[in-house]
Amino acid sequence: MNIGRFCFTPPWWAWIAMAAAVATLSALGIWQIERAHYKERLAAAQIAAQQAGPGVLHIARAAAKGNARNAELTYGRQYRATGHFDAAHQVLMDNQVNGTQVGFRVWTPLILENGIRIMVDRGWVPMPEAGRQHLPDPSAPAGQLTVSGFWRTFPQPGIRTRSAAECAARPWPRALNFPNAATVRCQYGAPVANGLLLLNPAASYGFVRDWDGDQIVVSPLRHYIYASQWFLMAVICFGIFLFVNTRKRQ
Repeated sequence: MNIGRFCFTPPWWAWIAMAAAVATLSALGIWQIERAHYKERLAAAQIAAQQAGPGVLHIARAAAKGNARNAELTYGRQYRATGHFDAAHQVLMDNQVNGTQVGFRVWTPLILENGIRIMVDRGWVPMPEAGRQHLPDPSAPAGQLTVSGFWRTFPQPGIRTRSAAECAARPWPRALNFPNAATVRCQYGAPVANGLLLLNPAASYGFVRDWDGDQIVVSPLRHYIYASQWFLMAVICFGIFLFVNTRKRQ
């Protein structure tokens, strides 16, 4: 193809490579925009939930036995639940960082009157100097009490690796790496709610907590920035394709 004094003659395979690269980068950009829209909807729902005030946490037994989420519970809303802590059987969410220090998030099951367990995230504790050979086992209040906190789903890692050893019988507490509801449920062999209650920062029986009602949802701006980077890379890729395959006519 002649364009003035220049000749544009890319080989057929270059067209295919360019189209594949631009399509992939653009798809990643669109995915980040969709994530931003999802976070915006989540933030709007959270604001509405905060305006509604604290609610009483009800867990359907069917949802606590399977992986279905309780549709009536709003992500980020503050709830109250009454039961007793099972401090003898705690889960430690592994590989959690506070500043530059590695440690665990302490998940203590709160057993409701109907036997359903709700995992209460009581905050971050540091890794002992002895390492994972001596896991921390923090105490919890005894007896019946009402716990308040923010509801959220189980955190998801970027890449999940499954291990059969996660459900093996081991001493308590048990360190798990980003466990989902099914993994937590198999530790107890009993109904466990598909979600976490982030302990209210004002509660005295928690540890390092960096959340409140305004910090649970990640800002959508980050996803828009990622999207712009992917789209910019697609433009650069197309520009390189044009530059490499354009020659000045003799």
